[in-house]
Amino acid sequence: MNRIVTREEALRNAAVKLDISPSKYKQAMVRFESMKSYLLDGEYDGTTAEPEIYLQGSFKLGTEIRPYKDSKDGDYDIDIVCRLEHEKETTTPKTVKHQVGNHLKTHGTYAKMLDDEGKRCWTLNYSEQDSVGFHMDILPSVQESWNTFREFYWYRSAIAVTNRSSDNGSYDWSPSNPKDFAEWFYNKNKAAFEIVKQMQKQILFENHRQEGLFINRDAVPDIHVKTPLQRAIQLLKRHRDIRFCTQKNEKCKPISMVITVLAAQIYRNESTIYETLKNFIDNLSRHSDQMQPTFLFDEAMAGSSYMLITRTADGKWQIMNPTNHGENFADKWHENENGIPHARAKAFFQWVAWAKDDFLNIAERLDEEHYTRSLVSPANNNKILSVAQPRGLTFNVPHRQKPYWPIGLSNSAQILAKYKANGSWQGFNSGDPLNKHLDLLFSASTNVPAPFQVYWQVVNTGKEAEEARQLRGEIVLSKTAGVGGLTQKEYTSYTGIHCVECFIVKNSVCVARSGEFVVSIV
Repeated sequence: MNRIVTREEALRNAAVKLDISPSKYKQAMVRFESMKSYLLDGEYDGTTAEPEIYLQGSFKLGTEIRPYKDSKDGDYDIDIVCRLEHEKETTTPKTVKHQVGNHLKTHGTYAKMLDDEGKRCWTLNYSEQDSVGFHMDILPSVQESWNTFREFYWYRSAIAVTNRSSDNGSYDWSPSNPKDFAEWFYNKNKAAFEIVKQMQKQILFENHRQEGLFINRDAVPDIHVKTPLQRAIQLLKRHRDIRFCTQKNEKCKPISMVITVLAAQIYRNESTIYETLKNFIDNLSRHSDQMQPTFLFDEAMAGSSYMLITRTADGKWQIMNPTNHGENFADKWHENENGIPHARAKAFFQWVAWAKDDFLNIAERLDEEHYTRSLVSPANNNKILSVAQPRGLTFNVPHRQKPYWPIGLSNSAQILAKYKANGSWQGFNSGDPLNKHLDLLFSASTNVPAPFQVYWQVVNTGKEAEEARQLRGEIVLSKTAGVGGLTQKEYTSYTGIHCVECFIVKNSVCVARSGEFVVSIV
């Protein structure tokens, strides 16, 4: 029997499993320090002092996660800033970019690992050298100029980043400020960080005391302290990876910086991961359907509100860097992708809706092993996004019948689905939006040995289904047990969010269930 835990325990345990291992973290830092030393030793014509080299991104913010094996980006990503001591007005972005690149090419090992020139970075692929799976992005830059400071700059460490156009190969500057962004993030997280650190110190001290050992209470390294904000960001990033890994618009998935900056802006020192996720999703869900600018209503600041996501007069989206208002993290949201206008904006708001289904509508107590596996590594041969239907997830509606057998989940079951359009069948994932008037076919698979009985449950919600008196929710025995009965035909009749679930019963005990397959009819 799998262990039943609280919702918060399941979320925390899933996040812990996303952490980079101590040995790999150490290896990442060794590689960073080696690269830092090499870049500091370089000669860069026209500079007035040695460069400044520092970490940015998830390793700096404590939000790094293990790579998702089904993703195209299967490595740990170490992000480094290399700021050369040039005056911005006396050099060019092309010069700065190639001074850094040329220095890397003079190192025998680094030259072999170096990828083709990227738009902003030079990338080294360590995965080609060993099985660790790292790549390192080195971002050439200079100090931002005073004229730009006056227009955009609010913090002291803004930089101008080299940017190569993919259209014609020309170079220009892009604004950024990773150093002060990290400080801003730490300040948002500071109160919760100190609370968590003191708790972890006390737990470590008590554990050692019970074993007859005594240690300094300050022996908990900062890298092992994760606040609810950091844990929530880890889970959101992995949820995004899973949800988009089989989507045709995978390249439109929300970037980590968008998730991080919005989560930090919304965070109000919630003490649990669930409340942090709930606050994040609730704030972003208010205008998701209409894809409108999003406000954060802050009761802690006398009911004031400010914009999280904005749009300009010409329709372009904006999520500004809070430490350098010249940098827009949503600068590609207005672009077309595969003929779809505002494709990245639509993908973001769709992801918010998925996150609401997968994180908020979960029971207060649930199956730890299944839920943790769903959020960390939902491995199965059918590529089912099981994060969308953990066993604890539930449509809490009164017309839904509760299982009436004892639950002993010793086996597994999954659902694949497809719809018929223009005479042909096409697969779809849980939560994908569907049009009305389509034939649906759900096919379940299970590792339960025959004989067994198959039951299906269809739950409808929404005004249209209610007015038609079709708020179904009963659990129905399939017509054929053990061999057939593993398919269920339906039809997209009513706009709303509905779900389908399959139960496998053997010897009057439910030994496997698929979890909810969400059907979103628009």
